[in-house]
Amino acid sequence: MNTSRIALTVAILAALAGIGWYVAGRQSTPKAQTDTKPVPVVTALATERPMPVRVEAVGNVQSLAVVAIRPRVEGEVLQVHIREGQEVAQGDTLFTLDARMAEANKRQAEANLARDRAQLERARADLVRYTELLKAGSATKQKVEQSQAEATQAEASVKSDLAAIDNARLTMGYATIKALVPGRTGTINAKLGSLAKPGDAQSMVTITQMRPINVAFSVAESYLPRIRAAMEAGPLETVVTSTADPGLRAVGQLSFIDSAIDATTGTIGLKATFANDDTRLWPGQFVNVTLTLGIEDKALTVPAEAVQSGQNGTFIFVVDEQAKTSIVPVRVDRVLDGSAIITDGLKPGAKVVTQGQMRLAPGLTVSERAPQADK
Repeated sequence: MNTSRIALTVAILAALAGIGWYVAGRQSTPKAQTDTKPVPVVTALATERPMPVRVEAVGNVQSLAVVAIRPRVEGEVLQVHIREGQEVAQGDTLFTLDARMAEANKRQAEANLARDRAQLERARADLVRYTELLKAGSATKQKVEQSQAEATQAEASVKSDLAAIDNARLTMGYATIKALVPGRTGTINAKLGSLAKPGDAQSMVTITQMRPINVAFSVAESYLPRIRAAMEAGPLETVVTSTADPGLRAVGQLSFIDSAIDATTGTIGLKATFANDDTRLWPGQFVNVTLTLGIEDKALTVPAEAVQSGQNGTFIFVVDEQAKTSIVPVRVDRVLDGSAIITDGLKPGAKVVTQGQMRLAPGLTVSERAPQADK
């Protein structure tokens, strides 16, 4: 009996709680529905104005030439003419190797040349003499042919000696190692007195060309038609800056477009060349690259903060004449100096929301306020 009373009491309390929740909900709903207070926002007008067509990317500084110096002949290092980190010009002497063996080979080849020339003169004289005797009937044709062969053999020996002398001179020249390109030397691995060999895995020194220098970077393939068209009109200015070096501002020209688009990233590789007279650009350095393609006379611009991103792409909140908001999908071509250039979805003169978008939804009424009020 007591159990039935307890169950009845619980049922009555649950019913009363449900009625209270329903009444509370009914009372609060009209309050939310009647809250139509305008949302304060900051707006700006979409305007047409001349804007530069720029492409921005992150680039990497690359040397035009990095030459690893290795010996062409084996020899002891007799002299080191450079210091580590030194600037060298093309043709400067870097190392001198022991060339005494090559000098000895040259002297031997010269001696052989003198001997073989004497033999050649004698063979030629014999050939003339036996030819005259053949005409007089005092020599055989076989003897003349033998003399001809000996003269030919002597001529070949002389040519071989001359080649040996040239080879010795070339080897002697290899003993003096010179810079093939101008640039800056790295670590010197060939020390005084060490033995340099052509097969050494480690180079004697590496020369990195610093002036001029390249900056390699990549841009989206969609820019390729514009870049090619702009290059046909003239050289394209390329500016390089660096967050690590605030004073850096190097101006160069676009010098290379890769022959194929990278299918993995959808980008095209480019290179710009800079004089780099002050050597502010250093190989391996990462820099910010700005490539200017020209001027767009009537570019539709809005403040960059007006552009929002959603699941379906970029959009902008637009305010109509009744102060009502709507969402307009747009296509952004680029962002320059705080302004977004719109190519599709917006018309000149449209009023766009630049601050306060977080509280907006389509169809809401807005009120304009000053930018300083946004906190």
